[in-house]
Amino acid sequence: MIKEIPGSWKGTHSADQACRFIDYGVLLRWRDMRTIRRLLSDADEERVMRHFARRLVERYPVRLQTEILVESALIWMASAASERLLHVFLEELFAQSGCEEASWVLVETALSLELAEMSHGGEIFDMAVSLVCELGLSVHEYNAAYPGEFKRASALLDHTATYLLSVSNANSGSIRLSLLHYFGAVEHGTKGHNGLSRIMARFGHTVLDHLFSLLFKKRSEAVALQFLIENLPYIMEADNAAQKIVHETFKSYMLKQPERFCLFLQAFADDLVAREDESYDASKKIFVTHLGALFRVVCEVNQRHLASELVNAMTKYSPNPQVRDVVLQLEKDPISRPPFIAQLKASIAAHNAGRADESDSHVATFRANKRGRRPSFARVQGLGTMNQVHYLSGFEIQKAG
Repeated sequence: MIKEIPGSWKGTHSADQACRFIDYGVLLRWRDMRTIRRLLSDADEERVMRHFARRLVERYPVRLQTEILVESALIWMASAASERLLHVFLEELFAQSGCEEASWVLVETALSLELAEMSHGGEIFDMAVSLVCELGLSVHEYNAAYPGEFKRASALLDHTATYLLSVSNANSGSIRLSLLHYFGAVEHGTKGHNGLSRIMARFGHTVLDHLFSLLFKKRSEAVALQFLIENLPYIMEADNAAQKIVHETFKSYMLKQPERFCLFLQAFADDLVAREDESYDASKKIFVTHLGALFRVVCEVNQRHLASELVNAMTKYSPNPQVRDVVLQLEKDPISRPPFIAQLKASIAAHNAGRADESDSHVATFRANKRGRRPSFARVQGLGTMNQVHYLSGFEIQKAG
């Protein structure tokens, strides 16, 4: 007697049942996840994710079966909003023989899928972009560590970039943040930053404005700070048009939120200068140039406290040759104020002579006078990119872009 294949996942209460539905090719519906995730343990969910990945590698040549598998896996991951499950899925995918060919199909299917489940289409598509970004980053990192072991890795990364750029017009904060991180990380340290520069041109101003607005809100400051510290060094490798966006954003928030912006500036300066990897040298050089441009703005508005903070940040990068070049340019600029320039030169000289405490004393006084609460940002540790993106995109973007 032939056993009737069920038409839905309704009533699923074990990992064994879930794996059977995957084997049968039954499409998971969002509404069924409400009860499924209440009944399954974390270990059960990981087992199901691994089963999705194994079946995908087996069935990727068949388009319909691939679409059902990918959509069902995305619904599960999006409903759980779990970075852990996403990584489990990719870990199992890459452990399978034939994962290279399946990865090509997964990128295309995930980003061009005509969803049968439309009730949560936005969340599912956001997860599809997160999944493809994590897949691309994993291939990029593996290929860098073990060149040639992943078949056609460079071609797959080009394929991935093409599909991700094709969705960059989506009006989704999650997608924009995911793409910003992806192209920044993949193109970091390379000569070309075409992908990053293109997405910065498309929505860079909107995203940076959104991130800085969240940086100055108690509820979101910790996650916004982590995302900015991790990704701004990448952005500083992009083209001149992107740097104009960064400067305008810095300038705006320095004048609107001077005390909080200066705390961010010092935190970012400390983090970037501590990165000893030579691949960050270009970012350090551009950051010093940004500090010089902000110093010029401060001279225009005659804000001594802001000048002191910029002096402190720039001094951290002495004796970098770029600092010397910026100081020479500022000295020649008629808009520069001699007292501010004198303070900058004295601080750099003190730092180079090993008297860093002396050069920082004025900043310590300034910070001690802040009102309200302890002058520092809340911080989070170990929060993955997908979780950062999911959290930050949950706040409404104020400006369309």
